[in-house]
Amino acid sequence: MPYAILRFQKRKAGGVAACERHNERKKEAYKSNPDIDMGRSKNNYHLVPPPRYTYKKEINRMVAEAGCRTRKDSVMMVETLITASPEFMNALPPEEQKEYFRTALDFISERVGKKNILSAVVHMDEKTPHMHLCFVPITPDSKLSAKAILGNQKSLSEWQTAYHERMSARWNQLQRGQSSMETKRKHIPTWLFKAATRLDKQYGEIVSALSDINAFNAGKKRDKALELVAAWLPEVEKFSKEIGRQQAYIDSLKAQIGQEADYAGRMRDEKYAEELKVQKANQKIFELQKTNEQMGRLLKKIPPEVLEELQKNNKNRVKER
Repeated sequence: MPYAILRFQKRKAGGVAACERHNERKKEAYKSNPDIDMGRSKNNYHLVPPPRYTYKKEINRMVAEAGCRTRKDSVMMVETLITASPEFMNALPPEEQKEYFRTALDFISERVGKKNILSAVVHMDEKTPHMHLCFVPITPDSKLSAKAILGNQKSLSEWQTAYHERMSARWNQLQRGQSSMETKRKHIPTWLFKAATRLDKQYGEIVSALSDINAFNAGKKRDKALELVAAWLPEVEKFSKEIGRQQAYIDSLKAQIGQEADYAGRMRDEKYAEELKVQKANQKIFELQKTNEQMGRLLKKIPPEVLEELQKNNKNRVKER
């Protein structure tokens, strides 16, 4: 189930140069993002060419021309990440990929003003094609205000809905993920991380007991394995259901794991400590997904009749309670 992905990152003056170096591939190496293949960077292309000078100089020119008032902590630029789930984006033919990004560019242009867009560059040198579109948040009444353009949490949810409607009009298999407004939380619940740690430990014990699948037919070893699996099954079921509910968020993070890593590198340089903590917390979801896949592989190794018996016993125990 592929998802249309649209993410915003507000940039103050201190973060603009690092953003430009990444987007325009002005660095010689990208240690914070090993997924970048510099040999393929020649395939990157612009839908909106960058300014003649630097992002910063062009922003200052645009702000001065509009007569905007600024503060030291003003958001000078908004960086927009546009992509889709990896399996969808990588399956599109090159021209169709380009049309996807053109459609997204039109959508953003209508909402922020074409003249405010600094650059729109498509990166083809990472695992999943994606576009970085940067714009200066100048409002029609000549104010510099990212808040006025992006709005609050509710407005951002409306942005996502409108974006999905535009993109799915042509690519109808695209789904709209749940926003934080709908899930009532910004990140994956903490209990899932704790459950993953506990399940990992149980997994190791079960693998040891099931060193040979015929252990189910071997006396004490069989009993020990059955005991471990019986205790493990309800936890796995609960964990897997919640992972399923969080799948839209997981997919959006998977699609941009390289970009997130690079953002984290930039944040270290820019001393955005709090944002960096959030990025690291979000990346933990990949470990949760690995745990879930690991559990699934183990379940496949258990003979169906044994699994059915254990699940039946678990349900009976729940009823007795």
